[in-house]
Amino acid sequence: MRTIKEAEKLTGITSQNIRYYERQKLLSPQRNNENAYREYSEEDIKRLKLIRLFRSLDMPIGDIRRLFDGEVTLEDTIQLQMRRLQTEREKLAAALEFCGLIKEDQLADVNVDAYLHEMEEREKNGSVFAQFLDDYAAVIRSEMEREFSFMPDDRCDKPEKFTEELLKYGEQNHLDIVITKESLSPRLLINGIEYRAYRTSSRYGIVIHCEMLHPEDYIPEGMSAKKYRRYRILSVVALPVLLFIICNLWLMRDVLLQYGWGGLALSLGLMIVLFTADLSFVYYSYGKNFKG
Repeated sequence: MRTIKEAEKLTGITSQNIRYYERQKLLSPQRNNENAYREYSEEDIKRLKLIRLFRSLDMPIGDIRRLFDGEVTLEDTIQLQMRRLQTEREKLAAALEFCGLIKEDQLADVNVDAYLHEMEEREKNGSVFAQFLDDYAAVIRSEMEREFSFMPDDRCDKPEKFTEELLKYGEQNHLDIVITKESLSPRLLINGIEYRAYRTSSRYGIVIHCEMLHPEDYIPEGMSAKKYRRYRILSVVALPVLLFIICNLWLMRDVLLQYGWGGLALSLGLMIVLFTADLSFVYYSYGKNFKG
């Protein structure tokens, strides 16, 4: 066990800040029974070093607390901080640009209203786009939680083997898995959420599928069901649309050169009709997946 002075020396964090982190519930050192002085274990020292690392990345105290409490994963926490830092970098770049414009003016000639209007417009557009990216990322994470698959080491032809593979997967991926019904179609809780599991055969071996039983109850916080459904559809069609555009750029150029703008408009209309029909088929074939 270490004293607070020793902890200060080992971690490079001042005693004042160590006490502050304790008040913020980032750590809870033991107290000496005789003198009530704080005593820091090796685990406390390691946690303090982690706090110092995360704070050097400008990570908020609240995010660090949620990470330590197990409410979020390290990957999600780091991704969120990366988005924050990216936003800050964009703001700094914009500020530098405005500084370059303003320095050419004389103080009496600075068009304050014009600069403020331009700043407000950029900020408004940037915040809308950033919100879109945050919402889209939240839906993608939710999709990964709704349904996932993995290949087990065993054929899972017995309930106990199925259970063993599920628990092994949970341990490898740091998931809290509790089997509530052991069978070849087991029910389970993953981090407190109900799932059902089943197995299928593929050319590469057995595949275990896990599906959330009530996905409609786990829409990302602060997002309406309607908005969530729109983003889910977008997550499915975005890649095909992008590939469709890329694959047809060369064709469009050839049509334009040979038949002119009229031929291009006709071919574009035909491709849009075919692509819409294809998307409609996908939507109605898997429509049940977009209702939850």
